[in-house]
Amino acid sequence: MIAKEEEKRKRNKQLEALMKARGIERQKHFANGGSLVDWRGGTNTVTVDRKKQKNKRAGRGSFDNE
Repeated sequence: MIAKEEEKRKRNKQLEALMKARGIERQKHFANGGSLVDWRGGTNTVTVDRKKQKNKRAGRGSFDNE
């Protein structure tokens, strides 16, 4: 049990360091006039989850109270 908790702490510590570094990179990007689209990798890199969209549309159809 203790070994798993130690591994979890190490992993969280490493993730925190990565998040901090990524945040600094993001700040520099926007400070140098970068746009959100550029930060996210361009206009066509964000794809839609088709299954999720299909399920959303399925629940928003017309419905009668008869």
